[in-house]
Amino acid sequence: MDRHTPSHDAAPAGPAGPTGPARPADEAGAARPGRAAAGSRRPRLGRRGFLTAVAGAGAGAAGVGGVGAVAAPSAAAATAAVPARTTAASAGVPVVLPGRDPQYDSLRTGYNRRFDVRPAEILAPRTAAEVVAAVQRALDGGRRFTVYGGGHCFEDFVLSPDVRTLITMGSLDQVRYDSARGVYEVGAGARLLNVYDRLYRDHGVTIPGGVCYSVGVGGHVTGGGYGLLSRKHGLTVDHLAGVEVVTVDAHGRAALTYARRGDTGALGDLFWAHTGGGGGNFGVVTRFDFHSPDEPRGLPSPPAEVRLVFCDWPWDGVGPERLGAFFDVFADWCARHHTSSGPADAVFPWLTVRHRDNGGVGMVMQVADPAGEAVGDDLVKRLAAALGYTDDERYVTRTRMPWMNSVRLIGTSSDENSDPNRRGKQGSANFRGRLTRTQVAEIHRALHEPIEGSLSAGVDIAALGGAISRVKPTDTAVFQRDATMKFLVQTFWADERHDAANIAWLRRAYHGIFQETGGVPGYDEVTAGSYVNYPNSDLSDPAWNTSGLSSGDLYYGANHARLRAVKRRWDPTNVFRHAQSVRP
Repeated sequence: MDRHTPSHDAAPAGPAGPTGPARPADEAGAARPGRAAAGSRRPRLGRRGFLTAVAGAGAGAAGVGGVGAVAAPSAAAATAAVPARTTAASAGVPVVLPGRDPQYDSLRTGYNRRFDVRPAEILAPRTAAEVVAAVQRALDGGRRFTVYGGGHCFEDFVLSPDVRTLITMGSLDQVRYDSARGVYEVGAGARLLNVYDRLYRDHGVTIPGGVCYSVGVGGHVTGGGYGLLSRKHGLTVDHLAGVEVVTVDAHGRAALTYARRGDTGALGDLFWAHTGGGGGNFGVVTRFDFHSPDEPRGLPSPPAEVRLVFCDWPWDGVGPERLGAFFDVFADWCARHHTSSGPADAVFPWLTVRHRDNGGVGMVMQVADPAGEAVGDDLVKRLAAALGYTDDERYVTRTRMPWMNSVRLIGTSSDENSDPNRRGKQGSANFRGRLTRTQVAEIHRALHEPIEGSLSAGVDIAALGGAISRVKPTDTAVFQRDATMKFLVQTFWADERHDAANIAWLRRAYHGIFQETGGVPGYDEVTAGSYVNYPNSDLSDPAWNTSGLSSGDLYYGANHARLRAVKRRWDPTNVFRHAQSVRP
């Protein structure tokens, strides 16, 4: 449910680029090689509460179809030889310029309208070789560049005002099965809904990614990636087999590098860094290869049908004490089923607790196996009882539908579609235990405090565990494998006049909730850092973070040191950087 993820990468600042009509770079300039409703109402899901496809839920984040079987890829095929490092020849990269090309404004516009970047040029490569050429063009021109995938970053890591060259990856959106290598190829410019649709329709498989339909895979995968099938099948990166990535050496030369699962040495480190090390740190990913050795079809097969449960209980009578009991029930369920296997792993619940002006106290739950329905129903009953709704089912809606239909329903029901001028601010955390009474009191206070201009605000808490917990913290760059819940507080508004009020509310809420640990979720028996795919620039500000932990420590935990070492090896001149990137 990740989606709001950091950029692929960023690079040095420099002078403005050339002007003129869209044309290949070798003509335009040197391009060197180198919430849920009840009753009969249609469910309305709060944006990014782990509708990451939100990965966050991760939910965002933040499946696919057709029941065509494919031969099980062999282990040998999955590790077929691919050149480790090749420098691309000169390529013509389409250039989009302001005032000349009609697609300019569409290509520079991201999900969060707080950020308004107007680069001197937008490069739109169509192949991996053209990505190499685009990066080299920006380097040679001394222009700061960033890379745009789905445009869902919560902060301005991509759409930063000092960006002169924006590289958009939308044309690299292929989704196919490579029978020669035994891997499923996904271009780094693909959007999640399209990935699910193509994989499922053509092969009957999926990756356990996020919910929000328009999130790009580039940032989603590199940040770890999780969603409604993650308790059953793990994180997205648990199925990653290889990455094709443009790196830059100490001499400023861009080249295409391939790193696969099983590689050792520097290439092994580069692959590992892309299994949760975040976007914008090591290079520009052009392609992800997926393969699950234990799956007959090479990737997990989603259920033919799922059960969706939408709960929406009113705030009436829900004070801090009842809200605390509600959170306790959920936290205890998550802890009890953290390392479980079987029916409970098919149950993915996330709480959607909206601001009093936007909705009620809710939950959305997907059950991917009928055997897990009793487990899910018991959780609903206990949560309702905690709020005082022991025998009242008016606020609960249950429905069954084909899996791919559910993906489309949830993914496109997000509030993202309600206002094209949506602006937002978020803060995240990983939880290991029950919320403290101080945290509950601060959440209740914040969700009853007026917010000028807010369209939607609230707290989302998604269950983790299951298959996620069965991978060691150091096997991938995702350190917080022992976390039982993913937490997100957020607010959205549509008018620039309300920026200050909403950002101030978010800061009071987030840093108030974590006031016992320096204003951020540190590492103890309750919390375990933050989620890189739900970035928060305030983690780097000593005015808001007095914990002594850097943003990198909060995002990566004990894996931060190794990521810094990978950075030194693969990006020695810190070309790929943003406000919270890994520092060499």
